[in-house]
Amino acid sequence: MELIVIEKFVQDKMRSFANENDIEINELKNNTRLMGGTGLFDSMDLVRFIVELEEALEDNFSLEVSLTSEKAMSRSTSPFINISTLSKYIKELADE
Repeated sequence: MELIVIEKFVQDKMRSFANENDIEINELKNNTRLMGGTGLFDSMDLVRFIVELEEALEDNFSLEVSLTSEKAMSRSTSPFINISTLSKYIKELADE
């Protein structure tokens, strides 16, 4: 799976999730922060988004991944910083 396809998919899912949960999004870019003080999501929203994203990846691409595995949590840089880091992590898992 190509990175650009994953990035667009993540952005589309993020827009959908935000609309369904009344989260205001002005503009999504690959460097849009997912968490933290300037991030789109609080911790609960991020968890719910990750669960929905995992399900959507399986439904749309037959890609069964656990984005919150020990591998993700033990990285020196979190895959949940922004759209780019999350997309790269999904690609890494897909390529395994």
